[in-house]
Amino acid sequence: MGRKKIDETNLEVTPDNSISELFEINDELQASNTKKQIGYIPSFFTTASLPFKNINKTVFVRKGSQGITLTLTSPKNVPFGKYGRLLLSILTTHAVISQNKDNSLLIEYASLADLLRELQLPKQRGADIKQQLECFSNAAFSFEQEIKELKSGYLFQDMYEDGKYPKKDVTVRTKSTGNIRFTTGVQYQEVEDDSGENKTGHFKILLSPEFCAFCQAHAVPIDYGVYKDIASPIAKDLYAWLIFRNNGLTEPVSISRSKLVEQFIPVEDGKDPNLVNVNYARIIELLTEIKEKYYKEVKFEVHKDGSGITLYKSPTPVLKNDHRYALITTDL
Repeated sequence: MGRKKIDETNLEVTPDNSISELFEINDELQASNTKKQIGYIPSFFTTASLPFKNINKTVFVRKGSQGITLTLTSPKNVPFGKYGRLLLSILTTHAVISQNKDNSLLIEYASLADLLRELQLPKQRGADIKQQLECFSNAAFSFEQEIKELKSGYLFQDMYEDGKYPKKDVTVRTKSTGNIRFTTGVQYQEVEDDSGENKTGHFKILLSPEFCAFCQAHAVPIDYGVYKDIASPIAKDLYAWLIFRNNGLTEPVSISRSKLVEQFIPVEDGKDPNLVNVNYARIIELLTEIKEKYYKEVKFEVHKDGSGITLYKSPTPVLKNDHRYALITTDL
């Protein structure tokens, strides 16, 4: 499709073992001959994601689960909506599968049609994808995470003088931050001729080393065909989140109504408090739709008192080396 990939520079990344657990092989599922396509999403974007629609702002902040706050910045406009999510998945997938791991990566498309073909979108969506690509150009995301835990005092004896460390459990707050550019450069050409319809092509997208490293260490596999077919940006986020949270679940976990609303459809300060109930009802509606249409194996229970949901360990829809799947970036 007129693409080639060039790897540059080096970064060293330790694989995320928790994500690797998503790839355990299931022989029964491997027996299926139905070909599907696998894509990837950065794990942080399953707990806090892009805005649902165009907010025409250069900064966007979203609080997620596990103490994460995600901040998107862009000189012109932050990426958004369902097409922003699809483009993010394609960029992430290229970063994950690049042969020389942990490097920056140059992706090239001869024409806009090639990019749309990989996204599995019709030519009518060309303007939408160009808009999102411009949003991602020079954009970055930063994250803050604070985790509070109880740990044995002796683990921190190097922080105390004369061995006077606490002999009992202590409260430990671990604070982490990071700032990651999506790209280091984007270039394309527009050709004006007498036809009245400009042609766009010769796309060059240089993914940043830090974005490639982040994706290679923290990416969640998704069924790209399912992800593409889900129309609502909120439902796309819920689908990816269900896959992410299902990984590593050993016992049922309860998610409160307030946490679900805060993560997926937050209510701004000063707005009608009843919106929490409205947004929670919408989340439950979308979760039910996902189970019925897109991820039938997922197991969750909606609390009858309206307090939230309980997630249960479910079969993982995408597995490493699953012969049902081909990479979304494979030439068509």
